[in-house]
Amino acid sequence: MANEAHKIKLLVLWDILCKNTDENHALNTDEISELLALRGLNVSRKILVQDIATLCDNGYDVLSYKKKYHYYYVVNRSLETAEVVMLADVINASKLPVAQKKALAQRLAETLCTHQAESISKHIISLDKGRRGNSSFIYNVDAIERAINENKQISFLYFNYDEKHKKVYRKNGNRYTVSPAFMVWNKDNYYLLCFSKGHDDIVTYRLDKMESVKVEELERESHPEYELFNTEEYRKQVFSMFGGESQNITLLFTANILSDMFDRFGDDIRIKKADEETYSVDVTVQISKTFFAWIVGTQGKVKIKSPRKVIDEFNAFVAKIKEEY
Repeated sequence: MANEAHKIKLLVLWDILCKNTDENHALNTDEISELLALRGLNVSRKILVQDIATLCDNGYDVLSYKKKYHYYYVVNRSLETAEVVMLADVINASKLPVAQKKALAQRLAETLCTHQAESISKHIISLDKGRRGNSSFIYNVDAIERAINENKQISFLYFNYDEKHKKVYRKNGNRYTVSPAFMVWNKDNYYLLCFSKGHDDIVTYRLDKMESVKVEELERESHPEYELFNTEEYRKQVFSMFGGESQNITLLFTANILSDMFDRFGDDIRIKKADEETYSVDVTVQISKTFFAWIVGTQGKVKIKSPRKVIDEFNAFVAKIKEEY
């Protein structure tokens, strides 16, 4: 019984050191004893020093220095502060609902001491574009991962948005059935890469636009690409990024690409109806060759209305292409 109590005391001691210390915030033996007492453990200074030595002897790295008193702190953690910040940024940029983002960020912060967690919470900035997020997103990921591991097909509902950001389900609300291959994260979006009847090549779906994902009893259709497919090469070929000086512009576009406009510029854009077949929107974009190439790729479905400077740059870009051909 005494041995069991000693083990518990060591676990509590390690927990206190991990949560309350780092290289800039050490605790002396009196301060550690007070924290132990708050958790129902009364330990003398002499025994406490022995307990810390026991932790060190068993691979728990507790560092110390001496001023007037001996001070102790923990540095090595499962994640470095910079790694937690980067992962928190990824979570912030995701399509998860705000509540799930906060919960995941909190779990990440718990890998640090309280001082570090408070510090990074002040500096992490959410850069997403007002996206509301799909509350079933996490469950979609879990179901797809399980299906891949169990070599099963999945079925799901898939939707786009209309001009009022209301869901419009594809296939008249009927379910898609596919053989999942991989999940790829790119530019704040999570994609399912899969095989589907009627398609010879890989088919791509956005996870945040999938609902009611279900693992089916049918096994996945056999494809050699499950083992041979190069997801990184596919990412480079299919997904592209803008990059350049940010400017406020007005775009005109046709109704049949409303969903694409929400995808590219966020759910909080204010769309206005220009006429029966055309909409306009004011957005901030990074003006670059990649952006102009995207405009060209829409084949007239998107046009730059203003400012004149950007229109002139776009016309020069198109003229340069014509010269080359």
